[in-house]
Amino acid sequence: MTKQRQLIKNIVISSKCHPTAEQVFLKAKTVMPSIVMATVYNNLNALTAAGEIRRVTVCGEADRYDNVEIPHEHLKCDKCGKISDIIIGDLFSELAERTGIQITSYELNLHYICGGCRVNDI
Repeated sequence: MTKQRQLIKNIVISSKCHPTAEQVFLKAKTVMPSIVMATVYNNLNALTAAGEIRRVTVCGEADRYDNVEIPHEHLKCDKCGKISDIIIGDLFSELAERTGIQITSYELNLHYICGGCRVNDI
C-alpha cells in the first residue's frame, strides 16, 4: 500500500465525523503537503472498491467515507446534517427471510432530528 493510500485510509478510519473527500484532502495535506485532490479521490475509490472503507451516500450531499470494521447503519439529522452511526443488527438475515432473496449489500440512512437540534427548537 502506498504512503498516500495508507494516510487516506488512516484518516477515514480514525475520523468520528464521516468525512467528505474534501475533508480527507485537507487533513492529508497537513501531513503530506504535496498530495493533490485527484490522489485523494483515486485512493478513496480504490479503498472503497477493496472493501477497506465504506462510501456513505446521502442524497443531495457530497459522499462521505466511513470505517467498515463493525457493520452499522447511519442516522442523519435533518436540521444540522450530522451523520451518526447506529447498530440495528443483522439486517441481511432479516431481509433474506422476508424477501426470499439473498441480499449482497444495502445502504440505510435513517433521518431524524438530533437531541441538540430539538433542544435548540424549544
